[in-house]
Amino acid sequence: MTTLSDVLNIDVPFPTTADLSLQIRLGPCRVRFTPTDGPSFVAGTYSDQTRTLPLEVQTQDGVVTISQRFAPMSFSTVDVPQLELGISRARPFALDIQAGASDNSFDLGGLPITRLTLKAGAARFETDFSLPNPTPMTLLELGMGAGSFVARHLANANFGELRLGGGMSASTLDFSGTLQRDAHGRIDGGLATVDIVVPSSTSARFTAKAFAAGKSVVGLTAKGDAYYTAPALEGKHPLLELEVSMAFGNLTISAT
Repeated sequence: MTTLSDVLNIDVPFPTTADLSLQIRLGPCRVRFTPTDGPSFVAGTYSDQTRTLPLEVQTQDGVVTISQRFAPMSFSTVDVPQLELGISRARPFALDIQAGASDNSFDLGGLPITRLTLKAGAARFETDFSLPNPTPMTLLELGMGAGSFVARHLANANFGELRLGGGMSASTLDFSGTLQRDAHGRIDGGLATVDIVVPSSTSARFTAKAFAAGKSVVGLTAKGDAYYTAPALEGKHPLLELEVSMAFGNLTISAT
């Protein structure tokens, strides 16, 4: 489905396959997600006043792909296209988002996401898990380019494994929320600034390696080669374990 009109209405029914996946591929675009209880898997609108970035919506073997296609016309950066999607909470699904030169902020709270991949280029990206994910997430994978990234309430994502790779980026990772099970994460940054915040009431253990990078740890207790919150020192679970490796950047870890 492709259109060059100003507004495209999107209505994608649930595929009949057992496994669901939603893939979103975007360049310049502003995005808003809203959890819904509607009958459709994905529904919403796409507005492109420039008529230079038409949207394609395809479904194949349980995979729904929503992507922008560049049209060889005069492109204006003044009226950036807007994509508003209502995503159903009725069935668990995997979510894969790749964004280029965009400025996006959206909330994934309450959506039953089984696996999340989020990769951004020269973009400003903010995401929030304001409500707990009702489905265990096997992997939360984040890849950042030369932009900025803010993630809030990451404990609510209900992930088992987290991976983050950042180049020349500025990332803020807020692990507030409620851990539902033990979780492990690995964060690698080069020429990056990474700020990690965890509530002091969360059981968390950090190991941090910094090569030619600044490191600041506030509100945690050093023991051996690791840093602990008070509940982690007491051996409480669920436990958040994070391994952080930084080169030529700056790392801050704080418990508040």
